[in-house]
Amino acid sequence: MDDRLRQEVRFLTTRLGAIVREQAGAEVFAAIEILRKAAKEIREHRDQVPDQPASEKHHRAALRHLQHTVGRLSIPQAEAVAHAFSLFFHLVNLCEERERVRRLHVHQRQGSGAPMSLRNTFCGLRKQGVPAADVAKLFQSMHIEPVLTAHPTEAKRRSVLNHLLRLARVMDATCVDPNAAAEEEVDAGIEALWFTDEVREGVVTPAMESENARFFLERTIYDLAGLFWETFCAELARTYPHLPEPAPFLSFGSWVGTDRDGNPFITPETSLEAAEQVHLSILRYYHGACGRMLGLLSFPCRDGADGSALRREIERDMRRFPATRAFAAVDQPSELYRRKLRIMRWRLERTMERAPGAYATPEEFTAELRQLTESLNAYPSVRTARLGPFRLRVASEVFGFHGASLDFRTHSRVTRAAAGEILAKAHLPAEPVEARVASIQRLLFRPPLSARFSDATSRVLAEFRALRTIQIRNGEAAAHRYVLSMAACAADVWDVLLLARQTGLVEPGRDSPAGRRQARSLLSRLDVIPLFETLEDLDAGPQIMEALFADPVYRELLRSRQDFQEVMLGYSDSVKDGGYVAANWALFEAQKRLAETAEKFKIRLSFFHGKGGTIDRGGGQSHRSIQAQPFAAPGGRLRITEQGEVVSLKYSNPAIAERNLEQLVTSVLDAHLLHGHRVEAARLPEWEGYAREMAASSRDFYRQLVYETTEFVEYFRQATPIDLIEQIRLGSRPARRWGASGLRDLRAIPWVFAWTQSRHLLPAWFGLGHALEKFQRDHHPDGLGILRAMHQGWPFFFNLINNAEHSLAKTDLYIASLYAVLVRPRQRGETIFGRIEEEYQRSVRGVLAIANSSALLAEQRVLAESIRLRNPYVDPLNFLQTHFLELWRNSSGGTGNGRTGKTAKARDAALLHLLQLTVGGIAFGMKSTG
Repeated sequence: MDDRLRQEVRFLTTRLGAIVREQAGAEVFAAIEILRKAAKEIREHRDQVPDQPASEKHHRAALRHLQHTVGRLSIPQAEAVAHAFSLFFHLVNLCEERERVRRLHVHQRQGSGAPMSLRNTFCGLRKQGVPAADVAKLFQSMHIEPVLTAHPTEAKRRSVLNHLLRLARVMDATCVDPNAAAEEEVDAGIEALWFTDEVREGVVTPAMESENARFFLERTIYDLAGLFWETFCAELARTYPHLPEPAPFLSFGSWVGTDRDGNPFITPETSLEAAEQVHLSILRYYHGACGRMLGLLSFPCRDGADGSALRREIERDMRRFPATRAFAAVDQPSELYRRKLRIMRWRLERTMERAPGAYATPEEFTAELRQLTESLNAYPSVRTARLGPFRLRVASEVFGFHGASLDFRTHSRVTRAAAGEILAKAHLPAEPVEARVASIQRLLFRPPLSARFSDATSRVLAEFRALRTIQIRNGEAAAHRYVLSMAACAADVWDVLLLARQTGLVEPGRDSPAGRRQARSLLSRLDVIPLFETLEDLDAGPQIMEALFADPVYRELLRSRQDFQEVMLGYSDSVKDGGYVAANWALFEAQKRLAETAEKFKIRLSFFHGKGGTIDRGGGQSHRSIQAQPFAAPGGRLRITEQGEVVSLKYSNPAIAERNLEQLVTSVLDAHLLHGHRVEAARLPEWEGYAREMAASSRDFYRQLVYETTEFVEYFRQATPIDLIEQIRLGSRPARRWGASGLRDLRAIPWVFAWTQSRHLLPAWFGLGHALEKFQRDHHPDGLGILRAMHQGWPFFFNLINNAEHSLAKTDLYIASLYAVLVRPRQRGETIFGRIEEEYQRSVRGVLAIANSSALLAEQRVLAESIRLRNPYVDPLNFLQTHFLELWRNSSGGTGNGRTGKTAKARDAALLHLLQLTVGGIAFGMKSTG
């Protein structure tokens, strides 16, 4: 650990200890110390002398002592202990974030830049001799869009985050040596954290989720566009000085307030309000930025071509908008920059009010900022131009007047039922599939059907009308995508198009220039995005898209969308469906085949990657993931979800937010312009065949346990806190789509969250060991050599093994065994845990053999050290959770049908509150929810 980091951790955690002792008392503080020291002793003893009889005896004695300490705690005492350990991780995570920022600043001062930085990537392009023409061609088609979602994986309350941000500002002010005044201020911040309830008492509403998304937009993301683009242009000019600045290829999206897949609380009104609030948010940002520029551009505008042009424009503005003439008396006559900015602010105010004088389009605002930039550059005042209007101009190109583009999302089951009712009302056949598609195509050229529909279908149509209303109010860029979950056939896409026709989003083509209506012409204001999530759907995806691309009517619709098609890939559900190895291979192969299909039909394809924060939900390092999948961004086009705690981790700190965007952009540059220099192309077909083989054996082995072992569901329900997680208020969306109790209906987020809490991390590696062992057996004696060659020469396989190594290192079967003990009957728990343990050992052996390593993370010592240091502080939270989880399950609150009555209900509520604290604390300690 870096000395500065160690110093900050020691300082903040020492102050936390003092506050805990002061506020909770000596007894609670003593319990915290006992648990911490006992957990640390157990860890150290296990690491030093594992699997020895004497060591096992010592371990059991220490374990009994720790469990005895937990058992003696009252619920209020246990709550204080859990709160203390949870706050410990908040503070440590804050220190680690600050250390990461310091390292970034060090790298920025180095000539070659940090790994995966713009400077480093452009240096690589220069060294490899990549022609400027190739770079310019990629820029023409490149587009990158992170998409914020409201997926319920953020366990941290905004109140807690705000306290941490204030503490960070105090630490910034104290530099290296905190003085007494700073200590007092830190104590005040930690005291406020101590008294702040980490658990959400009320239900999280869509309005709260929308407000939370705007918090990150306003805190970092709006500024991020201009800051990042300034760096990008500077590094581009260093390497390719003759290339002109490309148009910004960035935008941001959001599902917040519009993702209605399985969420009954998202309504048309919710979506309209979400769109309006983010629209006002970005306009307020522009208004504030123009206000700040008033202080910056305090100098007169010189005479000359640029000054004369600006003066003429101001005079034209004042003729068009008489109310702005009053600004002529505010500043000195020569301060034209200020006068123009005041007019711009006035027009932004009118735009917010949708009043006369408003900007007709964001492009009009952008043009004015471009003119200001050019005038200042000619002044010459290049620095102020860059600091002021240049950055704001970029922001206006990235965010427009809509802020973030809102995706609507619904399950195919819902749209299928609504479309079926419309077909029935039109007396057209809905079965078989071919007849359904033909019926829909007939209706696309007819006026919308006038009929009374059921409440369910009326709700669906109201959602499409809300999308169209957003377009009318804020422009088509504000909402033009419709994501269709669990798309299983081409007819599912046609269903959406029929609903779009009913609501004015699809219309027959306009008259041709000769005055005649073009036959079979269609205009679409909507991009329908099929989401392929299961292994079966990922496999069928290329055939589904080929059927659509080959259809003349669909091609006519695509022509109105500039021959562009977006496809979304589901990482979470595919892993839940078939396991880690099979899902990764299915995603790789689907991207390759979909890209080939689009190329065949000359369609501009883009992928939308539905990734979570954890490796078992497609997370991990986005840069390496995209490098490993050369088809992940066809033409440089890429959208990717930013979910839950990932949003907070990436976008709370401006420096880390910029680094995240930098890595995303460089991953696309690297994959398109440098990937071919690293891969042995001649061996790829053979290696892909081997990967397909391992995916199949891994999938079968995973499904044998998860879906074919009848007792596994009960193991999952009892050996993880899934029943607790289903009651936690992390988001507005329920944990299940349709309320059923089976595994298939459980969403992937709580599935992963539960396994992470119990430290199994099963979805992130189970099946890998079996696949590797079987492959070596089937290809003996060359099996291991083949796997090592794939690991060294193929980024996809390297990433597969590397991510699995991370997950295996974080997996802790010592803690997981404490959860397995909760399973009844005991034999069930022992049997299934034994199977999990065997596969874990196989997976570890396989990974170590391929990497030719003696220990997990031997080449990633910083991460290994972080896990080692965190474990003794996470373990007490797991001990608290397992002990009180059993009590809660036996109570009426946990459906154990225990005692009822006012006192019992109060105790149940206290138990639930305590357990929710442990869930948050473990998540912060593991740096992961779902």
